[in-house]
Amino acid sequence: MIQVIPPKAPAAAAGWIELPRPPAWVSLGFDARMYAHPGRGLKVISAVEVASDPGDIDKGPEYHISISRNGGRCSSSDARQVLGDFGLDGAEEDNHVPGGFVRNFWRPVAEHLIGIECPCKASEPVMVEDKGDYVWRGVPGGER
Repeated sequence: MIQVIPPKAPAAAAGWIELPRPPAWVSLGFDARMYAHPGRGLKVISAVEVASDPGDIDKGPEYHISISRNGGRCSSSDARQVLGDFGLDGAEEDNHVPGGFVRNFWRPVAEHLIGIECPCKASEPVMVEDKGDYVWRGVPGGER
């Protein structure tokens, strides 16, 4: 079984605490862990999931990190810090929720697949919020 990614040392010693596991529906039934950094007001759900649409490139299992700040959306700067704390370099942001309060980052477990963008980025309309700091993609003709 592929383990979810916890905060890396020294990040774990620098304020991250593990919280009770999130409900299974949060990670579509896949294994997940939840962490908080009270000093920065950040919460993270770290999971390993398989998310693919018919006809997409099969990336297999992917690390999925969802980040929020004080119950709302974090900034790009916050997200970069979290990705560094969790050692998730090369993760791709991919959001599909209008007005979403979390930012979602994905990285294939298989290293040779890192950097292959989700095909949705070429076909779905780009929606920009927070003066360009948050981007999400909608399905043409409706929401996902």
